[in-house]
Amino acid sequence: MGSIDLRLGDCLEVLKTLSDNSVDAIVCDPPYGLEFMGKKWDKFGADTGTTTERWGKEGKTIPSNRVKYHNGIKGQKRFQQFTYDWATECFRVLKPGGHLLAFGGTRTYHRMAVAIEDSDFEVRDMLEWIYFQGFPKSLNVGKQLQKQIENELNKQGIKEIIWK
Repeated sequence: MGSIDLRLGDCLEVLKTLSDNSVDAIVCDPPYGLEFMGKKWDKFGADTGTTTERWGKEGKTIPSNRVKYHNGIKGQKRFQQFTYDWATECFRVLKPGGHLLAFGGTRTYHRMAVAIEDSDFEVRDMLEWIYFQGFPKSLNVGKQLQKQIENELNKQGIKEIIWK
């Protein structure tokens, strides 16, 4: 069995220290460009970070769980350039036939895939683990739909609704 060499540091700096065609495979989990938990290393927007917009009217207090992600085109392009930079270095250090496995976020994976392809990788297959986030756990969807239907029917003058 071969050896495993783990290195700690900025990926762009560490990759530059490796020889061409010296790595068999790369598995990485780079920043997703989603401003994860407000961490500076995951920001790519105008102020070296994405912009966060709040839902609601001006002056109204908005719960923190209602923050809406927004990454403008400049931030998206910065994220794509960052991905291109590290992927280009990964391509350089990989042996011919080597593979890159990179994890990405659901909102930015398309920019990551394009940047990886632009750095000379051949994108063959992609595995996607799609899951929902931020859905209110205590919401009964059936009751919510029933309420919306009743409201609409009430507007049309139908007052009594019998549900079976």
